[in-house]
Amino acid sequence: MLLTLPEIKAQCRLEMDFKDEDTLLTLLGEAAEAKATTYLNRNLYATKADIPALDADGIVLTNDIKLGMLMLISHWYENRSSVSELEMSETPQAFEFLLYPRRLPVSGY
Repeated sequence: MLLTLPEIKAQCRLEMDFKDEDTLLTLLGEAAEAKATTYLNRNLYATKADIPALDADGIVLTNDIKLGMLMLISHWYENRSSVSELEMSETPQAFEFLLYPRRLPVSGY
């Protein structure tokens, strides 16, 4: 997972010593990374050195992508369902706004 548990806890405004939800927070972090990878149509890596030579479309996790993932995690954590009364979309618009500039078009369509 590219995001750390302390980063996720800070975004969700949880105390670092609060351990009760660590399993859920890890699951949400992994799901947000998968969502970002799928949405971007490219793999994410921690550093440029981690990008394999064969992955020409791979990119380093940038701050805007990280922020989008963290916002998605906090949305999932706070709402615990696919939509809320106030926000009737499954993915918060901020996520797409932050990631869209780095998105590759899907080929074959």
